[in-house]
Amino acid sequence: MGLLSAAMLAELKKQAPDAVFLFTFTLGATTYRFSDTGRLDTAGLYEPKVLSWGGAIRRGVNVFDNVLELQNVEIMLDDTDRSLAALLQGASRNLVRGATATVVLASRNVGSGDWFTLFSGRIDSCSQAAPLTWSFELSPNALPLRRESVPKTRINVSDWPSSAVAVRDLPVPIAYGRISSSNEANNGAVPCYLVDASGFRYLVAAGWLKAVDTVYKDAVPVAAAGYAITHPIVNGRVFTLIDFTTTQGTSTITADVQGYEDVGDGTGTLITDPAAIGQHLLVNWIFGDYKAGLWLSPSSAPVDTTSFATTFFSARGYEASVYIGSAKRRGLDVVNDALKSFEARACWTPAGKIALKVEDFTAWAYVPDLVLVGDEISGWNLTFPIATLVDEIEAQYARTPTGGYTQTLAVKDLVTGEDAPDALALPYSPAFFL
Repeated sequence: MGLLSAAMLAELKKQAPDAVFLFTFTLGATTYRFSDTGRLDTAGLYEPKVLSWGGAIRRGVNVFDNVLELQNVEIMLDDTDRSLAALLQGASRNLVRGATATVVLASRNVGSGDWFTLFSGRIDSCSQAAPLTWSFELSPNALPLRRESVPKTRINVSDWPSSAVAVRDLPVPIAYGRISSSNEANNGAVPCYLVDASGFRYLVAAGWLKAVDTVYKDAVPVAAAGYAITHPIVNGRVFTLIDFTTTQGTSTITADVQGYEDVGDGTGTLITDPAAIGQHLLVNWIFGDYKAGLWLSPSSAPVDTTSFATTFFSARGYEASVYIGSAKRRGLDVVNDALKSFEARACWTPAGKIALKVEDFTAWAYVPDLVLVGDEISGWNLTFPIATLVDEIEAQYARTPTGGYTQTLAVKDLVTGEDAPDALALPYSPAFFL
């Protein structure tokens, strides 16, 4: 099924379609409407001020790199009457950047409910490109992705006045899936931070983790009688802590853990599906700032919930573990690590939401007949891209915060006779082994 409505599609199929592009943005309670023609006279007045649309709106996924691309759109507006200057340099000037903006395909022969939104996002910047000409740069609602926004919370003295000096101002970790050292070094997969020296309390992560399976002191398991797992709310935020009964001195405390579950109070099901983790991470920690209680609603972030609800990973038993804590990171880098780890792709929908795209390598469809177009005239010219040939891939996976990558798998094509190896690191692959 196409994105265009039947009515709009029929209009565009006419020999001389009466279709135009519209640009709107909203400041406060007022919506400003512009087009490159004055013909449209329905659903409000669209001033014919658009000089150029700044090229095509690209929305495809990157098939070579597993990255979410942040494409900008530039629109040039005529300001001969100086109305834009009065608006952009007046009392509303501080509201322009970040204002909601759309680009719509419309026709006066089609009801406004059937118009098609080509782009939905925000005004990233505006400037006077030339005398009596303004340039608007539009971008997706992606500020948290562009900035070092994850994790948002740090170990502050205001929250933890008796915290160890060495851990102050460190990011409070975020954890998903099972992160365990039990079948490897058996010394604790995640670090724990002394945040209350008088109470012998060590911070494991922000939020309520599903479980802390094993606690280690200097790489040796600690008897369960020697500590308790608690979930205090400090200045409105819930944390997962290890409260020891006695001081641990200068010992290093680590743990094997199970990350977040789908309720928010430890009673739900552990979130391990890569797609579910991706959505939860975007909603609660990248675009949102979760504090306590039930998890934030997916509607609070620009995510396409239908695409993230894919069962591709869960149907195949794929699980992920994600740990963010050693340093603040850009939201986009965190998302791209997840895409790379599970060969998924993402893009922006026309509605301005992030959609997850999974390439099902198990479902191939072959066209029975070969269809030639240009090559029937120009002939065939087959070349092989030697520079991109790879005959061996070494993948590192099962990464833990304390031990790094613990597993390596090498796959080699023995037929080529070439020596063209490549390496791949999967940061969010499962950090445990049964």
